[in-house]
Amino acid sequence: MKTVVMALFLLFGLTVWGQHDHRGPRHEKEVSLTPQQRAELHTKKLTLALDLNETQQKKIQELVLSKEEARSARIAARKESDSTMRDPEKRFERMNARLDEKIAHKNEMKEILTEEQFVKWEELTQKKGRHTRHHKGRKGRSHSRKG
Repeated sequence: MKTVVMALFLLFGLTVWGQHDHRGPRHEKEVSLTPQQRAELHTKKLTLALDLNETQQKKIQELVLSKEEARSARIAARKESDSTMRDPEKRFERMNARLDEKIAHKNEMKEILTEEQFVKWEELTQKKGRHTRHHKGRKGRSHSRKG
């Protein structure tokens, strides 16, 4: 009888712990920031990492703000039309446009930053890219190993 009660408590505890409400404020949808807030925070992080001067900060703030506004528009458009997600031609167009945006962003950053800062910025973005790709691969999968 004790083992049955303990098993039920354990099962109930794991079930409650695994709910989305207990993951903290980082995963809550209500805590989303405006594009201006995200741009300001991103600029300050880059200022700390790359030791930017005032003019560089202003230029990067404008650049990041336009990027964040475009991101918000893309998210809104994606929420409106879910049917186009499966069309391979539309997906190719979206991916192609996204890569063009990345190339343009990289070129603009190259113009704003010094050579040392640009090299460090590239290292930071590559680290971030590796980190997000790692976590995207595990999304939706169970943590147990099969085989």
